[in-house]
Amino acid sequence: MKKIFLILGLVFLLSGCTKDNKPLQVLKLDENSCKIIKNIDTHGGFLGDGERFSKIECSKVNTKEWNNMPLPEELDEVLSMEICNDKDCKNAYERYSIPKNKGYFILIDRHSESKDKSDYKEINTRSSYNLTIAIFDGLNTIYYYELDT
Repeated sequence: MKKIFLILGLVFLLSGCTKDNKPLQVLKLDENSCKIIKNIDTHGGFLGDGERFSKIECSKVNTKEWNNMPLPEELDEVLSMEICNDKDCKNAYERYSIPKNKGYFILIDRHSESKDKSDYKEINTRSSYNLTIAIFDGLNTIYYYELDT
């Protein structure tokens, strides 16, 4: 019985030491050429609502599947919404210093009502958000933003 508890304890301890590469996996980025330099995740609680922001530096990004900036109005509205935490109320642009006008973007609409994961036209007509917006500055930085409400 002691061995079982010891093994389970080690599994839980070591699982906390793993790197969180979810943004790299979601965006299908090469882990050899991209590195997460900042990661903030406020998801929690029973429903898992929250935000995730990751700042990623990449030496090489294939922009073939990315869209040219600026963001469409519907996505700009999402990043412009004020979200309050214990400290303040800010929008994603302010809180995470996300660039607004230059570069490329990708949308992944993860909402259960979404018919096309890259279509932004219905984003603001639903009662909740489940989406990922990534912005590549065109140089070497990707700003990865998840919102789940």
